[in-house]
Amino acid sequence: MGVRIIGTGSYLPEKVVYNDDIESTSSYDAKVKGQSLDEWVRKHHGAISRHVVEEGEATSDLALKAAKEAINDAGIRSSEIDLIILSTFTGDHRLPQAVGHVQANVNPRAKFFQIDAACSGFIDGAVVACSMMKVYNYKKCLLIGAESPSFLNDPQDFLARTVFGDGAGAVVLVNDNDNFGFKSFHVGSDGNIGEYVLVPAGGSRMPFNKEVLDKKEHFWKLKFSKIAPWALDRLINGTIGALDKAGLNQSEISWVVPHQASIKIIEDFSNQMEIAKEKYKIFYHIHGNLCSASVPVSIDQCCKENIFKHGDWILMPTVGAGMAWGTATYRWKQ
Repeated sequence: MGVRIIGTGSYLPEKVVYNDDIESTSSYDAKVKGQSLDEWVRKHHGAISRHVVEEGEATSDLALKAAKEAINDAGIRSSEIDLIILSTFTGDHRLPQAVGHVQANVNPRAKFFQIDAACSGFIDGAVVACSMMKVYNYKKCLLIGAESPSFLNDPQDFLARTVFGDGAGAVVLVNDNDNFGFKSFHVGSDGNIGEYVLVPAGGSRMPFNKEVLDKKEHFWKLKFSKIAPWALDRLINGTIGALDKAGLNQSEISWVVPHQASIKIIEDFSNQMEIAKEKYKIFYHIHGNLCSASVPVSIDQCCKENIFKHGDWILMPTVGAGMAWGTATYRWKQ
């Protein structure tokens, strides 16, 4: 496709929450479970810590910091950005969109879009970016995934609090019309099972009121036992589809940068694929599930560690709330 990354950036809030911190402030009962929360979490989904926003810190603040770092890494002026795409389901307000704060502080003349997505949001954003740059000739796109899902956690629900983290990742995209960059996408949605990941209140069907707050309808309602097998199936489906569209074999993939849903899901996925496990870049244990920010934060971390080499083929499989999934293949240009 020729749309490729020329700069990356990320931002994780300074506050770090460890499993032991959550055990002392949630409903977890070590006596009933027969082990500490840290032991239980490491066994079940693998998280050790996660970053959480401080009071007064919003999603757009995270997005802007990641965006500025990506622009600086690209070695361009902010005024060169003519398209900004932000994926988030944890915006600052219902209106205005959080992406407007980014645009106002990057380039007020840039066109912006905000995608109301979660775990597959970065790939959805990449699809939109590639389309807009090809069809409408936008030159430089700032693509961001930013989330602060911690505010959706019931303080007494230790499981959600150990799974999700806050953060933002960003990339700057250009269209070089060469053989590098995004090669293929395979995306899809299963809206009929959208209730697997549900936040009942806050929309037009259930506006906020005292009863909603008393019943905690503004917090996550998660069906983890149903999510995991569905997620594995869609990760495999998306990967096979994206590889077929790109004309690639699994053996040609240099790196897998997956959505970091949990260590268990990533391990189950890797066991089904013919891609060596050492090719998987996993940061879930220290970041948790960052939703839309998961893939771009991981990409930036890989760049800072000089993981990717010229010509490497990168696989980016995602799956999550919606329920939706999307996988991209990408050829790295140094």
